[in-house]
Amino acid sequence: MDWWLHVRRVPAVCAALAACLVLGAVADSIQIPVPVVVGGLSFAFPLPFLLPLAPVCLILYGQSRGDSPIEATAVRPVRLWDTGFMTACAVLTLAGGGLVSSLTGHVLAPGMARNFLGYLGLALLLRTFTSPRIAATSVTLFPIACAAFGVHHGTPARWAWPLHEPTYLPAFIEAIALGAAGLAAAALPVTAGRLAQPPEQ
Repeated sequence: MDWWLHVRRVPAVCAALAACLVLGAVADSIQIPVPVVVGGLSFAFPLPFLLPLAPVCLILYGQSRGDSPIEATAVRPVRLWDTGFMTACAVLTLAGGGLVSSLTGHVLAPGMARNFLGYLGLALLLRTFTSPRIAATSVTLFPIACAAFGVHHGTPARWAWPLHEPTYLPAFIEAIALGAAGLAAAALPVTAGRLAQPPEQ
């Protein structure tokens, strides 16, 4: 277990999630302008909606450090540990986002938690078919692409779920669906086989 905690960078992931909740509450007024390709000049992207990319990339990095061929045949249920840890992160982040919002009144905290779940699910699905490095790069660029191509006259498209207000239910449903699909893919043995490649340093 100590080996798994060290290789997977579990303390760093937990610290990043805690930092997201804190910064998401105190930095909810900070916005990052992203140029819009069609229908406007720029879109003001709330910083809390981008913060969850940090723990997601840390999760991918930690899992890429293991020896996948050995782990796939190990007696210890490493794959289930990984899936259980990521599921716990998703549940605790959603609960934490709701708690922060109810205690402080910062309305963007649930949206930050929603985006963590969606980013994580998307990253895990991409990792199943590519590699952790490509998945991390793609999921990092995804919200920027949403802002650049998914905004028309200041209104995000339905599919651009990372941009919507936390109260927009379809965005939450999309993020939950992505998260559930990604966690299911991570739990399947085929994922471990697909990732049988030299570990990244």
